Amino acid sequence: MKRTALLIIALAALLPMHAALATTTLTSVRVSPANPKVGETVTITVNGTLESANCGIRMEYGGTDMPREEFVLSDKGGQLPFTISKTFSKSGTYKIEALGRKVGKLTFGCEGNVSTMVTVAAADRYTAPSAAAAPMSMAGACPDGWDMIAGQKDPSKGFTCAPKKPAARLDCGPWLTYFEKGGLIGCKKKK
Repeated sequence: MKRTALLIIALAALLPMHAALATTTLTSVRVSPANPKVGETVTITVNGTLESANCGIRMEYGGTDMPREEFVLSDKGGQLPFTISKTFSKSGTYKIEALGRKVGKLTFGCEGNVSTMVTVAAADRYTAPSAAAAPMSMAGACPDGWDMIAGQKDPSKGFTCAPKKPAARLDCGPWLTYFEKGGLIGCKKKK
């Protein structure tokens, strides 16, 4: 009889400690912007309730080349919502997960596992204006840092862009000489 009473008292003493460890619950994860492009920085936000104690989460970026990461959320820092920034290097559809997991030896996992899907589009590429557009002028047909190659009279029939030549020649110093060849510029050893 005494053993049973001691066991009940011991379990009752542990109950509040367990409740304090389990009061942080993950409720959602979202990605902004919702439809990112390759190379665009996105913000990943994990929402939940953080009432007391520390807890751990593991972030997984399914199908990407990004490694999973572990974080400890603290009630002292008021860290929910929790946000991180990432950049996707490939287009595709990926599962972003925030998982309540033990981090290290002393931090219990948050309650809950939440996920969302994100579709990353390919990065925009430069495209020439359509033929239906009004006739183009020579200026502005090529992107910044590029010039249209001389001799092309009507860019609506096709054109080629080349890197702009620098305003001034490179300063090659006393031991090297400046050169231009095949659209390249540089400094080489004097002969």
